[in-house]
Amino acid sequence: MSTTSGRFIDFMNNHVAPVAKRMENQPHISAIRDGFIVVLPFLIVGSFIMILLIPPFDENTQNAFGKAWWEFARWASDYGWRFFQMSFNAISLFTAGSIAYNLAKAYKREPLPAAFLSVMAFLLVAAPVKDGMMDIKFFGGIGLFSSIFIAIYTVELTRLLEYLHIRIRLPKEVPTAVAESLNIVIPILAVLVTLYPFALYVEHATGTNIPQLIMDFMAPLIKVSDSLGAICLFVFATHLLWFLGINGSLVLMQLWTPFLLQNMAANLAALQAGEPLPFIITNSFWDFYIVHGASGGVIALAILLVRSRSAHLRSIGKIGLVPSIFSIGEPIVYGVPMVVNPLFFIPLIFAPMANAIIAYLILDFDLIHRIYLMAPWTTPAPIGAYLVSGGDVWAPILSLSLIILDIFIYYPFFKMYEKICVAKEQNQDAESLEQERLMAERARAEAK
Repeated sequence: MSTTSGRFIDFMNNHVAPVAKRMENQPHISAIRDGFIVVLPFLIVGSFIMILLIPPFDENTQNAFGKAWWEFARWASDYGWRFFQMSFNAISLFTAGSIAYNLAKAYKREPLPAAFLSVMAFLLVAAPVKDGMMDIKFFGGIGLFSSIFIAIYTVELTRLLEYLHIRIRLPKEVPTAVAESLNIVIPILAVLVTLYPFALYVEHATGTNIPQLIMDFMAPLIKVSDSLGAICLFVFATHLLWFLGINGSLVLMQLWTPFLLQNMAANLAALQAGEPLPFIITNSFWDFYIVHGASGGVIALAILLVRSRSAHLRSIGKIGLVPSIFSIGEPIVYGVPMVVNPLFFIPLIFAPMANAIIAYLILDFDLIHRIYLMAPWTTPAPIGAYLVSGGDVWAPILSLSLIILDIFIYYPFFKMYEKICVAKEQNQDAESLEQERLMAERARAEAK
């Protein structure tokens, strides 16, 4: 390891890694991450229902299978759309509860009352009633940022009340379950006299509500989050942490996920309205175009390792290839190892960076459908790309092409490291043979 690279790695380990680890364990950030993890299965199932309801065929197709699919879609439309509406178009309602639940759990408080309180507060703020009708527009992706702020506010408000010992004091004879259920009464009243009046004031003073104001405030950030510069910066930061042995996706994706989900929800709303899809970067863009086989695009390296001349690298390749197909890359990242290995610093960052730039430009020029659905991140990349693009046959071709590109990017660095590993193995074999020879000579001498 050169002096320069050694100093760089020492600097990163001493200054960047500790900050990243603190971010990973920060209660609010962890609660947002875990809250979204809870919600994602609903979106995935909703996405598959969307695929069933919008077949990847022209509506006037003469293909027998396509015609049958369209007939089924028309028949199932009313039934399928109901669940779809209750998944995608209720995402903010879900996250309000799930984030509050996880934050209360992190503080070792009762999580279920915290979740209910957050949902109630979100309804008060984001669902104004006019002429006896509740406006549920902000239950979908447009209310995501509001749901995050409200979840954090209600949990922190409850903590403050507990710290100030503002609570209902009951006799010891009252059953514990009853006492615990009544503990939430004061926080409910606190929300009613703080957040709710503020929401009403905003509505009367501005003619709009808090979620819309937050979206207006966040609009520049949302626009920036969908830029080529943003995705390149995110790729670099994420994989720099991976190089240090820290799960960069786990640390940073939790900060970016609200933007990515909002982008996908906006694309879906545009599709339903018959408008062009406005956003490029979503969760699935990251999963199926940038990090094939997990962060670093390591499926490309796994393919190279399988036929390596080094016994160690070949064994790692055989162990890690199948998991990497399903986006589990730890056997490759830590087995090679790529962590703090200067030879893999460039491809670990440059391969996903190249993927991001190429995929972004292709979608920006509308050569391939933009993403408006979700699939499980463990779906093999070409299949996932096909599904989330709504059945664009060019999407898996792009995904496969990027994997091939990554193989070429990794190849020269793989060969350099392979040469080092083979030399070490040959030296170890020579040392083992020499030890065996000496032991044999000693045994013969003792026999005489």
